[in-house]
Amino acid sequence: MSKAELVERVEALRVPAMPSAAARDWKDWYHIVLLHAASGTRAIANINLAGGGDHAVLEWTFVVHAPGEPSRLYGTSRSHPWRAGMVQARPLVILGHEASYSFDGRQIALRIAPRDIDLRLDLVARSAAKPLLVTEGAPFGSGFIGWGIVPVLEAEGQIAACGTSWQIDSSWFCYHDHNFGRFRWGEDFGWEWLVAHVLGEGGEPLTIVVDWRTDRAHTTGSLPYVFVVTGGRLRKVFLGPAVRLRWHWHELAVLPARLPGAMATLLADRPARRPRAIVLEAADERDRLQLTVDVDSYFEIIAPDAASTAVTRIGETSGLATAELRLADSCCTGRGLAYAEYTR
Repeated sequence: MSKAELVERVEALRVPAMPSAAARDWKDWYHIVLLHAASGTRAIANINLAGGGDHAVLEWTFVVHAPGEPSRLYGTSRSHPWRAGMVQARPLVILGHEASYSFDGRQIALRIAPRDIDLRLDLVARSAAKPLLVTEGAPFGSGFIGWGIVPVLEAEGQIAACGTSWQIDSSWFCYHDHNFGRFRWGEDFGWEWLVAHVLGEGGEPLTIVVDWRTDRAHTTGSLPYVFVVTGGRLRKVFLGPAVRLRWHWHELAVLPARLPGAMATLLADRPARRPRAIVLEAADERDRLQLTVDVDSYFEIIAPDAASTAVTRIGETSGLATAELRLADSCCTGRGLAYAEYTR
């Protein structure tokens, strides 16, 4: 299958384009991560379709981490009714009041521009590495989940937040994935996910994507995946027992920043321990990878179930990354940035 055909499969909308035809537990969300190693700036953006009928919503989140002393987080998360005519399957168009997403068969375009705050993202991106459709119907909670990734994209555009702007160009790393499925937030599931981008000593770009689907307590789960991409090409996949992912936590629990604001208010009496480091080790009889992330940013996105008071808390983590990769007789070491998630 060609790269263009794989991109089409990853981007394809799974939820019905008409909200009246969608099930209440359906979720279909598009996810972008932007990392700028030279400045330490990071951004995450999601645009999601969830639910069906009178409960159908279009949701979006956009958060920027601006380094400095102290570092700053700018962001918001919002939900709007999803009405007929806002979504088109082919070519893909999702058109909300403050956010839009499209894929014309060649490139994706994402725009987020809330009307009442100084926060904006304008992004156009094209695949620069072979996409991967990892799963389409894996059991998850009471239903299933699918996941496809475009591990590296060529991106251009602009980020603006509270009087500061950043031009997105070839010095930025851009990652994209598409998740879809039917399940309910707050069920007995979890995940640990990470994307890291480092530059080797010789300038060789190295991208690492990790995914492990677990139970809510993170004690058992399916096979973890580690995808290793160098120079835009998938070079290695580590699976199952070959992978060890460890999170190290601060002892003291504190109240983190949370989105959206209404959910943050409901959880105002619930502090959380923050991660301080993430260590990935993956090895088989031939190859070896070690990645360490020194965490310096953490906040939570609260995902509520539409039919109950249950929620899933998605911890959003980022920081400086160091990696050492040995593939057969070659070795690459480098530094960069990583972005990760851990659910509770």
